[in-house]
Amino acid sequence: MLAMLTPSEESPQPVLVAAVAGLAGVGKTELVVQAATRALKQPGSFPGGVLFIDMFGYDSARQMSPERALRDLLRALGISGEVIPAELQGRSRLYRSVLATYAEQNRRILVIIDNVSSAEQARPLLPTDGATRVLLTSRHTLDLGARLHDLDILSEHASVELLRHVLLQARGPADTRIEDSPEDAATIARLCGELPLALRIAAALLADTPTRSLASLVQALRHTRLDRLRREDQAVRAAFDLSYQRLSNDHARLFRLLSLYQGPEPSTESAAHLADTDHVHAEEVLQDLARAHLIEPGHTWGRWRLHDLVRLYASELGHQHADADHRTAAQLRLHQHFVRTARAARSAMAIEPRTPLRERRSPDFRSFGEAEEWFADECSNLLSLITADPEHSRTPTAAWIAAFLAPYLRFQYRHADLLKVSSTIQNLAHERSIPPLLSGVTLLMISYEMDRIDLTVEAVDLLLDSVGFLCEGGRRNLEVIAIEEIKHHLLKIIRRWVLPEEQALKLDWLTLTHAHVVDPEHKESSSRCWCRQCWLQYIAVARR
Repeated sequence: MLAMLTPSEESPQPVLVAAVAGLAGVGKTELVVQAATRALKQPGSFPGGVLFIDMFGYDSARQMSPERALRDLLRALGISGEVIPAELQGRSRLYRSVLATYAEQNRRILVIIDNVSSAEQARPLLPTDGATRVLLTSRHTLDLGARLHDLDILSEHASVELLRHVLLQARGPADTRIEDSPEDAATIARLCGELPLALRIAAALLADTPTRSLASLVQALRHTRLDRLRREDQAVRAAFDLSYQRLSNDHARLFRLLSLYQGPEPSTESAAHLADTDHVHAEEVLQDLARAHLIEPGHTWGRWRLHDLVRLYASELGHQHADADHRTAAQLRLHQHFVRTARAARSAMAIEPRTPLRERRSPDFRSFGEAEEWFADECSNLLSLITADPEHSRTPTAAWIAAFLAPYLRFQYRHADLLKVSSTIQNLAHERSIPPLLSGVTLLMISYEMDRIDLTVEAVDLLLDSVGFLCEGGRRNLEVIAIEEIKHHLLKIIRRWVLPEEQALKLDWLTLTHAHVVDPEHKESSSRCWCRQCWLQYIAVARR
């Protein structure tokens, strides 16, 4: 792989993309990071540095779209968010152009694309300048025109050497347990399924207790009946058990509760709300969990990552200890935190022009950029709370978060997500999973964002439902606002579109059941009269 990154004169056509494929936890990321580290030490190899992006390809809740990945990569390259195009093709062209410019200026960059699940996810991120190199990892062998490397589990000898290396780094040459007990070391390697992730955790356990013999660890692993890896989470679970059992009650509880967080990287602040503790204590516990190799630091300080298999393991334990952990209460605290912070972020971004400037200031965010960054980091988690997680979505939390998230989705041109959010809230409202008044308010707020991106027919559908729920909730003033919005949208539909029959029938119902929807008398001087006769004429025109 190093030869591909620094081709010789005998290789005039260098390999531009190297793809490493293999089982989860087999060490794909470690391999490409080590290769990149060595390549950077060679003079003149990549004077522009390294770009790293984790695509979370195998986690449906955290999977990163090419659009989001390109946005993050462009920001890492110093491109301002204001000039980043909204659509995928535009972002890809700009990204490739910037990389080409770096290469022309003799500042060639190495790009690492980690945890890719499909060729479609990675292809827009591949440079086309003929100079920029890419290292890519995936659990699948992808058709990307790349040099393929299938990474298998380690051999027994290499596994023992990995144990020795980790222990040597942690304890120094004075720790000779691997040399003193080679048979036990080989047994540990076999019991860990020769999987690097499990081996590193086992080595960390030995490093934590220098007086512990290898035979003791062998006995513990055998007691948990750890076998050779046959399913992705089997071998590592036994190693996780050993690491988990060393945690204090406080640490173990937070570890279990972290599985409630649905996004890519929980923040220290979110962890503090889960554990019902202060920020300083939560940070101390998280750092201890990181040292135990149960979590790891995220892309920025204050955020943390759980490996896919570790997250599953924590979730299993969390359900087993749900009552003792007061898991439902912890979930509620986290949701309340998201609702409050999303409200503050929306206010700080000042997306809603109806909000007076004096009310847009937030103690949580000092600038538009900070609020936007919070939404970007938490968006996948917030969307999952609304649309994807059946255990969490059917609560008023979904409605509040949808109301505050909708302007951001519109602002970022994430139309598909906005439509999905609106559909989910409509369904929850009709199922009576959300109180009528909250349903009406949420649908009204989302309709504003729909109209701004010319989804007028969809906005009318939300407003028609909103009127009924607001009426039921007894908020006449908001009901009138929703009806006025319908009038406004109806004129737009008459000019540009045909009103779907289902919505036309809803308008008929609105006319019959809401007397205040129309003016009692015709106003000839008005260019937009809303008396009953004119209202019915507008509907008739929209039907055509």
